[in-house]
Amino acid sequence: MSNTVKTKKPKKLHKPMSMKFKVSITVAVLVIAVIVAVLSFGSGAMTFKPGAVQSHDDPVDVTESPVIGEDGAAIPQENRHTVLVSVGNGGSANPEGSVSVEDNGAITIGFTPDEGYEIKTVTVDGQDIGQKTSYTLSNIREDHTIMVTFDKIPEPSPSPEPTDGMLPDPAN
Repeated sequence: MSNTVKTKKPKKLHKPMSMKFKVSITVAVLVIAVIVAVLSFGSGAMTFKPGAVQSHDDPVDVTESPVIGEDGAAIPQENRHTVLVSVGNGGSANPEGSVSVEDNGAITIGFTPDEGYEIKTVTVDGQDIGQKTSYTLSNIREDHTIMVTFDKIPEPSPSPEPTDGMLPDPAN
């Protein structure tokens, strides 16, 4: 008599997926990914270009439209340049956004911090020019970018009040 113990094969709890089912799921996921990408890029949500800078959480509108002179005629764009003024949270600039300036023209931009904020930096074409409340570009012959950032003014820390034991002796 032999004492061999028969081991039972474990029961399979699920059926393996067929190759056809795996391919169908892969194709469905790819189709969804392509649709999401097309909708994202098509709506401009993934556009990275000058003018897509956010200012106070509102996108800057940089649509190209003809600039009309005082005589009603369109001014050729080769005679104009764009100054992009972008502003961080905590203040404003005037003018703000994409501003068209005539060749050799000038523009003055004013910077105003909101209450409780101060100007941190103003940069012109990537160069820090300090904490200015306004800046004038003159003799403009190319496009420029002006960015202003603001910092929250820190709350002053209270100074300690003297206590009775710390008061100076008036007799001395």
